[in-house]
Amino acid sequence: MKTPFLAGSKVNLRSLERGDFPAMADWLNDDEVTRLLFMGLWPSNVELLTAQWERDRQSSEEVAFAVCDAKTNAFVGTTGLYRIQWVMRTAEFRIFLGDKTVWNRGIGTECATLMAGYGFEKLNLNKVWLGVNSENIGGVRAYEKAGFVHEGILRQEQYRNSRYYDAIRMSMLRSEYERLRDERVLCAQEAT
Repeated sequence: MKTPFLAGSKVNLRSLERGDFPAMADWLNDDEVTRLLFMGLWPSNVELLTAQWERDRQSSEEVAFAVCDAKTNAFVGTTGLYRIQWVMRTAEFRIFLGDKTVWNRGIGTECATLMAGYGFEKLNLNKVWLGVNSENIGGVRAYEKAGFVHEGILRQEQYRNSRYYDAIRMSMLRSEYERLRDERVLCAQEAT
């Protein structure tokens, strides 16, 4: 088992590796997986993913992680912070859970919480934001549970499935994260 960089109760986050790309390529080519996402418009393969990974590894504006099931250590998706603006102290949160067997288990919420904590506590960011298809109800719910708040609607932002979709812009500020973190610590202390 590889040592996780970030650990939660449901998932562990580690660095992406070349061995993850065959599963990712399959997921990206699965219309059910990408139906409401910004990705999956073009066919994917290991070579394309490797080239993208090499570019991202050289950038200080991209930090990507492999999402692994905490019990089985199985690779189930990716998450990360992208478009990091070091002067503005902002980053875009993204998540891609390709393994359909882990959907609706709270993994998206835990990844969002772990990545917000990483962004605020390790990278000294002030704002983490995301965009989500307005019809991705499960995704919106997961981000709300993690503490992200709605900022607005980007009208007809995404074209998929022969139609345009609105996107919801959500974000979390450092002060909001710190309040939620302190509340979780207090609840944990009261429970013991």
